[in-house]
Amino acid sequence: MSTIGVVLRQVPTAQAALALAFTGLGLAWSLFLPSSGDIIRGICALIGACLLIPVVLKYIFNPQLFIVDLKHPLYGSLMAPMSMTMLVLSDYWSSMHVVSARLLWYPALLLHFTMMILFFSFQLRKFRLINLYPSWFLYPVGAISGTLAGAQLGHSDLAVTMTHFCIAVYFIMLPVMLYRLCFAGRMPRPARPTLAIMAAPVNLSLTAYLLNVAEPDPILVGALAGIGITMTILVYLCYFDLLKHRFQPSLAAVTFPSVISAVSIDRLTDWLVIDHPHWAWLERLGIFEITVATGLVLWVGWHYIFYYWPKKKPVISLSTK
Repeated sequence: MSTIGVVLRQVPTAQAALALAFTGLGLAWSLFLPSSGDIIRGICALIGACLLIPVVLKYIFNPQLFIVDLKHPLYGSLMAPMSMTMLVLSDYWSSMHVVSARLLWYPALLLHFTMMILFFSFQLRKFRLINLYPSWFLYPVGAISGTLAGAQLGHSDLAVTMTHFCIAVYFIMLPVMLYRLCFAGRMPRPARPTLAIMAAPVNLSLTAYLLNVAEPDPILVGALAGIGITMTILVYLCYFDLLKHRFQPSLAAVTFPSVISAVSIDRLTDWLVIDHPHWAWLERLGIFEITVATGLVLWVGWHYIFYYWPKKKPVISLSTK
C-alpha cells in the first residue's frame, strides 16, 4: 500500500456529508439572495469539491476499504453523500456548461446506484433491526438529488419518474425507521448524529417534487411539508444533545438536513404564495432555517480544521535541578 493510501485512510467518510452540506448551502443562499447567488454558490461548490476529493481518493487508493466500509451498517450508509455531492455539483455546473455537467452526472448516478445495490445486498444478508439507522434513507431517497439537474440535462421524464419513485420509497421506509427508533433500543454514540438525517429525505423529496412536477398535488405537498417541518423541529431538539458532546467527525451528518430544510421551505413558499399569499410568512421561517444551517455548517467546518490541525506534543524537559 502506498504512503498516500495510508494517509488517506485517516480521512473520515463523514467528511462527504460536510461536502454535501457546503454544496447545498450555496444552492440555499442562491435562492434567498439571488443577486449574489452565483458568487456564493460558486464559493460553496468549490469548498464542497475540496472536501469531497480526499474522500473519493481514499477509496481509489484503498479499493478494498471501499467494500469493507460498504459492509458496515453505519459507515456504509454514510458513503452515500459522496455521490449525492457529485449530483448536486452537476446541478451547479449544468447552469454553466451542460457537457461538463453530464460528464459528472452520469458517473455520479452510476456510482450512487452501484453503492446502493452493494450496500443493501450486504445488509439484507444478515439483517438486524438494531443495525437500521436513519442514514439508510440516503441511498434510496438520496438518489432524488440526481433529479435536480435532470431537466437541464435533457432528462425531464426520468427526473419526474425518479422523484415519484423516491417519494414512494420514503413513505415505505418511514414507519419501519420510526419503529426501529422507538422499540429497537438506543443507537450507539457514533451513530447518534444520524438522527439529524431524519429531516433530510422528506425535505429533499419536497424540494425535488416542487422542482420537477409541473402541477404538484396539494395533498402530497401538504403531507411532505407537514412531515418535513415536524422532522426539522425534531432535529433542532436533537442538536441540544448532540452538540454538547465532544466533537466527532460523524457530526458532519447533522449539517445537510438543516440546509435542505431551508431550501424546501423556500420552494414551498414560492409555490404557496401564488394562490395563497397569506402564507408568505413562511419566508421568515426559511430565513431562520438558513441562518441556523449556515452557523451549523461553519461550526462543523471549523472543528474539521482542528481535526486535521497538527497536534502539539508536550515538551518534556530533560534538565535536572
